[in-house]
Amino acid sequence: MSDVTLSKAVRANLLSLQNTAQMMDKTQSRLATGNKVNSALDNPSNFFTASALNSRAADMSNLLDAMASGIKVIEAADKGITAITKNIESMQSTLRQARQDKSFQTDTYEVAKDSTLKLSGGQFAEGFEVKLQEPTGGKAASVSFDVAYTDATAGASTDSTVSGAGARTTIQYNAAAGFGDGDKLKIDGTEITLPNTTVSSAANLASSISTALNTAGISTSGPNAKYTVSSDATTGKVIIENTDKTKASPSVEFVSGVNAATYGETSFTYDAANVGAVKVGGRDIATGGGNFESFVKSLEDNAKDGGYRVVADAATKKISLVSTTPAGAAPTVTGLRENGPATTTGATSTAQSFAINWTTVAAGTERSETFDVSGVNWASSTAFGVTLSNAVTDLTTLVSALNADATFNGTWTATDVGGNLEIKANAIGTGSAVPAPGIAGAVSVGSSAGSAAGGLSLFGSAALTSTNTGDLVGELNNDATFSATYTAALDGSGNLLVTNKTTGATPTIGSPGNSAVTAAGAAIPGNNGTPVAAVNDGISVTRTGGTAGAFTETKAAAAHEFTVTYGDKSAAITVVGQDGSPYAKSNQLDLVNDQLKAAGILDVTASFDADDKLTFTASGPESKTLAISGKDVGLFGEQTVSTGSPAVSAYKSTNTVDRFVEEINRNPSTAGKVRASNDNGKLRIENLSTQKLDVEFDKDGAGVGAPTQHEIKGNVIRDNLAKQFNDLRDQLDKFADDSSFNGINLLRGDKLTITFNESGSSSIQIQAKDKNGNERPITAANLDLASLVGEDLDNDENIDKLLAKLSTALGELRSQASTFGSNLSSVENRQSFTKDMINTLETGAANLTLADTNAEAANLLALQTRQQLSSSALSMASQQDQAVLQLLR
Repeated sequence: MSDVTLSKAVRANLLSLQNTAQMMDKTQSRLATGNKVNSALDNPSNFFTASALNSRAADMSNLLDAMASGIKVIEAADKGITAITKNIESMQSTLRQARQDKSFQTDTYEVAKDSTLKLSGGQFAEGFEVKLQEPTGGKAASVSFDVAYTDATAGASTDSTVSGAGARTTIQYNAAAGFGDGDKLKIDGTEITLPNTTVSSAANLASSISTALNTAGISTSGPNAKYTVSSDATTGKVIIENTDKTKASPSVEFVSGVNAATYGETSFTYDAANVGAVKVGGRDIATGGGNFESFVKSLEDNAKDGGYRVVADAATKKISLVSTTPAGAAPTVTGLRENGPATTTGATSTAQSFAINWTTVAAGTERSETFDVSGVNWASSTAFGVTLSNAVTDLTTLVSALNADATFNGTWTATDVGGNLEIKANAIGTGSAVPAPGIAGAVSVGSSAGSAAGGLSLFGSAALTSTNTGDLVGELNNDATFSATYTAALDGSGNLLVTNKTTGATPTIGSPGNSAVTAAGAAIPGNNGTPVAAVNDGISVTRTGGTAGAFTETKAAAAHEFTVTYGDKSAAITVVGQDGSPYAKSNQLDLVNDQLKAAGILDVTASFDADDKLTFTASGPESKTLAISGKDVGLFGEQTVSTGSPAVSAYKSTNTVDRFVEEINRNPSTAGKVRASNDNGKLRIENLSTQKLDVEFDKDGAGVGAPTQHEIKGNVIRDNLAKQFNDLRDQLDKFADDSSFNGINLLRGDKLTITFNESGSSSIQIQAKDKNGNERPITAANLDLASLVGEDLDNDENIDKLLAKLSTALGELRSQASTFGSNLSSVENRQSFTKDMINTLETGAANLTLADTNAEAANLLALQTRQQLSSSALSMASQQDQAVLQLLR
């Protein structure tokens, strides 16, 4: 069969139909999916851009769930605050009801002018007696010296260790100071130059300073002397003393030519991660839980006893500890993980004391013993109390040296037992102690004491190598000689317990008494060194020792010192000597009264009475106590306490009952606690308390008849209202506890974090805080709302204070509610914004990929028409070809 040959027209029509079919497939696909871009092949740019937009929209859509949950958390907190607010308003109503209630209980008494009523209970913490008083002007509290005033005893002018009549400054003379011709000093701001004289002692220096002061126009002798200058041959100090006893110690500066002493200093930068159990100057320092401020506070608290002062910089956390001793060494600091190179130290272990006794122990009894565990070093001058003429490098030499010593050998015998050093008592029961090895002659790591048959043994390094008491127990129990009689163990505190197996055995030697295993001590350097790795990430500590030279010290003037207390305020008083001027007493009193005022005691004045006794007197009559205490309280004799009494004015009425009413209602001790009135000729007493008031009534007051006992019940209504208040207060905390959503409770201090964007760079943190921005849960305690007892509602003034606290609490709640409201608004705004952004992103993505169905449908119709026309054309072309073929036939 020959190939079919198509005409050009037929081929054209077939190609057109093929293209039309492909276009129809694409259009039908778009109509079916609704997308004009279904894959990267359709349009790479639009496809990937739309994919990115849709991904971001999906991420933001996920955030909406968290925002919605966060909004509910805030709404739950708001509901809680609303409930708590209503609860506090109910508490206010309860207190207002209590304030309005006046149902206080009363009792009546037939009183006479001599009647007494002893009140106890109610608002009277201490009993108080009510009776009519005679008019009096009252009494102001007053105390005075027992004898006429004299100045405090001053020390000799040549004794630098005591206080002088005036305040002193001493200058330490020493060769290192280099005092000499032309040296310059400043004394109270006046510069002086030492004259051309030899300064070889404190006396020479005192003379030079005196001469230099006189040259500068400042007298050091006679009635116009400003200072006296002397020296103390014993201490080598120059004494410069103010002649004005009211002045402070002279200020002395070394300007030039003098070598001043320096003070040892230890400095480091605080790093909590490298701070352990710190000791400074032998004093334990609290680390403060890794808190710089607490650490510095503990350093300062221990500074005086530790012999240093503290200089701390909170910004850099650098701490400098400066010795308070001139030319002193740098303060010792331990417990810091210090930077340092790799090194080797002596073998470390629990260095213990050796304390053992001869006590006979019953079978099964436990004894706590201590053991010396230290480094090995036989190359020394002493071992077990024996002076060694040569270095000992082996056990044989040591045994020979010990036994050759008459003192040692008189009580003990040293033996080499299988390479172990055994020191055995020559006689049991003598009580002689084993000579303790010296520092240089330490035994070994793991050395111990035990009892062996026929005597006592100290086992050496060849047998014991333990570095702690736990290992030591095992080694002792493995020793045949020791374990034949005793058992070693540790108690709950880490003490070594030696238990005998035979009645009458004596596991201890030495001085009487048992001692517990002590804390680990410093290792003794020896041949068995322990390598220590280098530290590069610790704390760098700088230690600088002080240098010798001149230094000054101050000493206050001799003075009387005591404390004046009036009411609830106290003042430390220092009375220096009188200055010898015509105004000596007034100047002295001015200083004393200024000290009283500085301490807030404005109603007590110091003065001299007619007998020249220093007297302290209250400004007016009142029921307050004036008391003297302190170092020199003996100056006041036996009368060191005085209590004033208020003035009593005459009664306005002549009627006995009315006088009692006036007395009770005006007396500060009873006013507001009870209220009195005249009830048809009887004294009516009203108990202004929720607690019962006991009254012992003696009508004649002379003890002729027995007093009668009365009880006035308390205000039950106010007492019950206090209980209602407490019930409401308890509900407050329960409202807060129940205001949670999805496990988050803002009112209990939980922190809510809501993320606003897909990268997490935008978020909001919501938490209950106080006005200073500090975290604070909403609780009754944090709102300063304490539980009440009935007595708290006894008087209206106290109720007013409680109402003020409730008002403050409401203000804080409203402020917190406002903050939460602002947070809620922010989250809701962000939620709306996020929704809009998601819509924008999805719309943008859709515009890039979605098909226009109307346009695609029209395209499909056009393509179908085109297909039909192409098919007709193809048919017609085929018919023409057939006609030509017919003609050829």
